[in-house]
Amino acid sequence: MFDNPKGRTRSALLTGALAVGALIVLGPSADAGGAVAQRSADCVAEGFSAARGKPGSTGQDRNEISQAEAERINRDLREKVAAAKASGDLTAAAGGTIPVVFHVVTGTGGVGNVSDATIAEQIKVLNAGFAGAEAPGVAANTGFTFVLQQTKRWSNNTWFTGADRARVEKQMKSATRVGGASTLNVWSVDIDGLGYATFPSSYSRSPELDGVVIDWTSVPGGSATNFDLGKTLTHETGHWMGLWHTFQGGCTATNDEVADTPAQSSSTSGCPEGRDSCSLPGLDPIHNYMDYSYDSCYNQFTPGQNARMQDAWTAYRAGK
Repeated sequence: MFDNPKGRTRSALLTGALAVGALIVLGPSADAGGAVAQRSADCVAEGFSAARGKPGSTGQDRNEISQAEAERINRDLREKVAAAKASGDLTAAAGGTIPVVFHVVTGTGGVGNVSDATIAEQIKVLNAGFAGAEAPGVAANTGFTFVLQQTKRWSNNTWFTGADRARVEKQMKSATRVGGASTLNVWSVDIDGLGYATFPSSYSRSPELDGVVIDWTSVPGGSATNFDLGKTLTHETGHWMGLWHTFQGGCTATNDEVADTPAQSSSTSGCPEGRDSCSLPGLDPIHNYMDYSYDSCYNQFTPGQNARMQDAWTAYRAGK
């Protein structure tokens, strides 16, 4: 689940992809060692997905999926959306209000103590991204609004420093998570990467693990160089809402299963205007929240991504 070392460019990809129903999980890479290998093995067993990295991190991306797995996810999504339409349950047709429970986990000496003011600013950034406020006329207004329901504070150094390990993460989440499938739980901790999230399709299997984990330095005004504007949470919430990376699938017609995000061969580092890594139409979507660009480069979800999020919300989260 780590989107990787140098400025979000990928390191060796994990192998041994497995599909469990609609839930996609990845196994450990052949060259992963120590804690990373253990983390990957734990994820296979416990059903995690999606994450990011930061400069200096050593983790690896666990969100790469094969086209066969992508088809399986999409088939499940289509079936659930069709069933919802048939029953008249279209709760998410125009977005929705999503309660947020923000868990501030601190370590020894209170390190990681994110202030209430910073959390308020983080929610503001999240809402701006989902409202399309940073690129009016270009970005989609998804109709989703995030409202801070509660801030919970936990002093636990094991959780703060160990959330990269699936067993510690499971312990932390199981002891603290609030609400159902439509409540976004966010944990701020000290992790190797910038963050990771669960996909909506995993909720029915492991509801206690559902949510987003971010590194506490990635919040607005944090110390994560180039990733300190709070947009890690926007990226990870995109995964939580059902989106894949824009570079998923590489230079293929289906790539990330969203028609209006041009295909790209690999993730972006920085903000390279005019990057065109595929021979297919369109420049790489470097300003999209689901690439790995710097926070300052991010400014949009597309209408197609919005449609996918709406479908995933209807299928997996609305009313659950």
